[in-house]
Amino acid sequence: MIRIRVKFFGPFRDLFGGREREIDLPADARIKGLLQRLSDTAERDKQLFGVSGDLHPHVVVMKNGRPVLGQDGLESLLQDGDTVALFPFLGGG
Repeated sequence: MIRIRVKFFGPFRDLFGGREREIDLPADARIKGLLQRLSDTAERDKQLFGVSGDLHPHVVVMKNGRPVLGQDGLESLLQDGDTVALFPFLGGG
């Protein structure tokens, strides 16, 4: 088992009930599995994933301070002690 810290920002704090949470996962866990585990209610699932099961484009996921889309995406392997952050996409100009 590995322990991952998940940090929530913006409206995700209300959705997930706080600023952060520690979650124990199997040693071969990936980002997508973590997000599926977090989607333990219909509302949480709706906010993270679309009907097709893909992550909504307005959800930004970072692992240890780096966007996962620049790494292996949702298939990024997690390691004990990693920190994953969930942000709403913010645009502006």
